[in-house]
Amino acid sequence: MPNLHQTTGRALELLTKGLAPFFEQQMHDVFRDDWVDVARASFRQDRAVSVLTQLPLDEWDAQALLTVMWDQWNAVFRQKLGLFERSLVSELREFRNRWAHQSELTDDDCYRVLDSAQRLLHAVNASEELLVDLDRMKLDVLRERLNRQVSDDVRRAKQNHARWFEIAVYAFCGMTIVAASLIVLANHNLLSALLISGFTVVTFLYISIVRLRTNEPIHGVHECPKCRKIIYNEVCPYCEAPPPSSSIIRRGSSTILPPFNETPRTLVSQRRA
Repeated sequence: MPNLHQTTGRALELLTKGLAPFFEQQMHDVFRDDWVDVARASFRQDRAVSVLTQLPLDEWDAQALLTVMWDQWNAVFRQKLGLFERSLVSELREFRNRWAHQSELTDDDCYRVLDSAQRLLHAVNASEELLVDLDRMKLDVLRERLNRQVSDDVRRAKQNHARWFEIAVYAFCGMTIVAASLIVLANHNLLSALLISGFTVVTFLYISIVRLRTNEPIHGVHECPKCRKIIYNEVCPYCEAPPPSSSIIRRGSSTILPPFNETPRTLVSQRRA
């Protein structure tokens, strides 16, 4: 099962595939043979997308198509689409940027992308195959979320059962100590028997209340909802980012270490100070 980031990327690919024919047709109907130059003019402030638009149309991504649709909405696309579809274009642009920057995506975000892409493709009369694929992916996201919820509910039910069993054991032990104290010490020293019984009741009552109020973390073998790897704790060790190091500077994909000659000087100056 792909993770949420992979599912979102697949949804954007299907969106690009279904939106490209409609995009090209509408732009060509308005600007004729100059539509490519008009489209490229929409990326004056986005060099990355501007380079992408130098490629053939079948290699453009969702960001390029959606950016042109937003920029040329009044001139081209408002003739076929309405305000609702314009809001979908804006929403999908935002989610695409979050996806490209590796931002955290929730189940709701992923489902929203799939649903918005499906609605926009339906509005432009995309192929039924693409709509069916998006609908299947929506069901997969809902199914995974439901499976996790059911698994959590089952684990909580088992924990509650074990909790009440422990409280029953506490009550039985306390009652046994109280009964033994009253039987053995009642005839010889009633005050001691009452003190021991009261202390036992208060102690086991306190332990039972603490056990009822304590919510243990749900552990067990399960699948991380983000990376889809098998984990044994609630916090996924694979999704946690490594702590930043004060002696290492990261720029892009390269790692820059501090100059070797500067380190001794810094240490010497600190010691003298």
